[in-house]
Amino acid sequence: MLFKGKVFTGEKFEETAVRAENGKILEISPELSAKAGEEVVQLGENLLVPGFIDLHTHGCIGYDFSTASREEIDKMCAFYLRKGITSVAGTTMTMGYEDYKKAAVTIGEYMDSVENHNLIGINMEGPFLSVEKKGAHDPQYIIDASQEKMDELNKLAGGHFLIVDIAPERPGAIDFIRKNSKDYVISVAHTPADYEKAMEAFEAGATQVTHLFNAMNGLGHRDPGVPGAAFASGANVEMICDGIHIHPTVMRMVYKMFKERLLVISDSMSAAGLQDGEYVLGGLPVFVKEGKATLENGTIAGSTTDLLKEMGVWMDRCGMTMEEILPCMTINPAKAVHMEERIGSIAAGKAADLVVISREREIQAVYKNGVRKV
Repeated sequence: MLFKGKVFTGEKFEETAVRAENGKILEISPELSAKAGEEVVQLGENLLVPGFIDLHTHGCIGYDFSTASREEIDKMCAFYLRKGITSVAGTTMTMGYEDYKKAAVTIGEYMDSVENHNLIGINMEGPFLSVEKKGAHDPQYIIDASQEKMDELNKLAGGHFLIVDIAPERPGAIDFIRKNSKDYVISVAHTPADYEKAMEAFEAGATQVTHLFNAMNGLGHRDPGVPGAAFASGANVEMICDGIHIHPTVMRMVYKMFKERLLVISDSMSAAGLQDGEYVLGGLPVFVKEGKATLENGTIAGSTTDLLKEMGVWMDRCGMTMEEILPCMTINPAKAVHMEERIGSIAAGKAADLVVISREREIQAVYKNGVRKV
């Protein structure tokens, strides 16, 4: 297959051609011409960009990774593909341990048995969090970090746990980070930790922050907190960019501060892709009104957005270009989970995870490992 037209090559769009064979990008050059019998995709006014990567999403279209069946996971994966998301870290919530075991088995078996899916692993958000900054997590199931439980869950999931979220001030948390940071991406999350404790976590091996500014103390001029520690340590930071969780001005500030370490995530819950109404997240009732999801007490509970919508927020409300924000949805998250040699950009040798998108941000086609899915 040969794509010809405007292609995002990492920093800008260039007039060139991209050849994909056997699920991978073979070569990129404006001099390429079609081989005999080769399918040619003329982009015309459309653009070719890398598939989007969402490292933090709980669910969509009425389903949740914490409770979903194999068939429901399949439907969620199809929804993500329709939004241009070719790589997904299915994210679990704080819940009872037996329920966690079931979720680990179901997601792991799906990943091992379904061909050409777009799941890249499990993001374990909870139960190793802070009750004080619990957000929409059920406090009755929040516990201290447990190596025994972590090992059992990952074994049940076939080794597919990718990201583990943790509040570093809890007993045993720093030792847990030190021991597990080579096996998982450790993300500082749902925590009242001050700057010093956060720095201790990063020095122990944590490399990421879960939904920056949300479920943590803010950035103070005398107490930089987790945001300041992330900046000082060189950590990656997730950010929910729906225009609800973070003000557009702060979004622009974070972009300038972190740029190549900024990860646009949705933190979407089951209501994503559906209408306003009452839903469930982590066993707790969630009410969605005008796209904003909250618990009964008004606490924001995840989002109803997706990366394509968030691109619109960046462009329409922050005044940024598609070229500026695309790395935060593609190569930055790929690097954050050490998959940049496989996904995240249009380069020879990488997976042919490609999205044809119009200049008005309408998805025209989506390819996963060179196979058209949308």
